[in-house]
Amino acid sequence: MSSIILELQADAMNDNISIQSLLRKAFAVAIKLSIEDSRQWIEAEMNGYNSGSEVPMYRRIKGALQAINPVRGPIPVQVGDNEIEDTLSVFHFRQSIAEIEGIISKHGKGFLIPFTGSQLSSLQEFFQVEYQFRLSFSATSLVPVVDNVRNTILQWALKLEQEGVTGEGLSFSHEEVKKAHMSTNINIKNFQGVLGDVTDSELTQDLEMTISESNNFEELAEYLSKHNVPENDIAELKHAIDNDGTISPKGQFGTNVSSWIGNMCSKAASGGWAISLATAANVLGAGITKFYGLS
Repeated sequence: MSSIILELQADAMNDNISIQSLLRKAFAVAIKLSIEDSRQWIEAEMNGYNSGSEVPMYRRIKGALQAINPVRGPIPVQVGDNEIEDTLSVFHFRQSIAEIEGIISKHGKGFLIPFTGSQLSSLQEFFQVEYQFRLSFSATSLVPVVDNVRNTILQWALKLEQEGVTGEGLSFSHEEVKKAHMSTNINIKNFQGVLGDVTDSELTQDLEMTISESNNFEELAEYLSKHNVPENDIAELKHAIDNDGTISPKGQFGTNVSSWIGNMCSKAASGGWAISLATAANVLGAGITKFYGLS
């Protein structure tokens, strides 16, 4: 009978075999061998990565940050700091591999991801403009995602064969299952830093909102504290809010609050606040907007 591992290798090298089919076969192998870490990676690629879960490095794609000028149209945003620019411009794609392939096939001229809601408000506050913001991606920007998945499965299947795990048909012997469990070399995550530290680096993360009523500073303070905003900075925000008084009819933050937000974003960018700039803008915009009853 044929070997499922050798079939997996051949399929990985055949571009006519779809990634979805390849993943399904790899998923069966991981289940039969009870290789849990590899199963989790394969399942995430098949179904997409849940919000809050770690995202592989190859799914973190840098786009071009643009502002939409009502007169001139889209204009590139010059940040002036490479680290800040990367924080704002790198997007984490959580879609299933099938959805990724769909984006590639449908958007031959590239695609756009707009900032919305509190994220947009925070960027407008940070750059002191009322423009819309978006990320622009080339048509080929997601191709490496698909290639990485195919290459990783091939490496995994080759390593399984090297470890003496090939299977007969769709089955594995007790000895092969034992080898798979004892080996430290066949974990799919070992091949390319699949999982990294992505704490606070997701541009579209869901923030837990605990502010239930407007003008309740205690709730705002508790919310900010949960996101590691220091007590002295929270106290400065209280002072800024008191000095600004009632918010303008247009819903714009006062000069003192805007200045405070700018200072906090600068702290995030310089490492003075243990959170990324993109998340800082999201956290501050969402919390203060909720406090003022604007969302």
